[in-house]
Amino acid sequence: MVFGSGLMALRALVVVAFAGLLAGCSPDYNWREVTLADGLVMAAFPDKPRVQKKTLPFEGHALEFSLTGTVLNDAVFAVGHAPLPPAIGQDADLRERLYQQTLLSFYGNFGVQPPNPLPRPGQQFDIAGQGPGGPLRLQGVVWVHASSITEALVTAPADRFPTEPAMQFLSAVKAPGR
Repeated sequence: MVFGSGLMALRALVVVAFAGLLAGCSPDYNWREVTLADGLVMAAFPDKPRVQKKTLPFEGHALEFSLTGTVLNDAVFAVGHAPLPPAIGQDADLRERLYQQTLLSFYGNFGVQPPNPLPRPGQQFDIAGQGPGGPLRLQGVVWVHASSITEALVTAPADRFPTEPAMQFLSAVKAPGR
């Protein structure tokens, strides 16, 4: 989750670096429930997940963003979460801008014009675009709550997108605001 046009590339680098760290031999889907964000988020990953943490800026605030995920059969299954400082959590306009900038960064990273209107918080979205290796597809959901922002994402080469496992993964995520 990178905010502002100057930092959009950082988001892509984090996802690429994360995928590179997790890539390698992949077993078949071996679903396991995982508790994240100090018990606020539950997810079922298709393999053992790993965690990366980054501090990301948003309108003068530093968000402690945690990305938990795994790579399986060229697909990245990830849940990102950041607690919101009270100044953001108590301001509906700031939360809306945070949500919009998060979604716009996904569309921008895939080189795709965002829809108008954007999907609402908690509404699943699907993006087909281009990555460094060719056509990519992303399915995701973003939730914004007074206490946090949470995103659940599955991305893979478009011709090998795991439709059923993606639906299973996205529907199993339990986050504040859901």
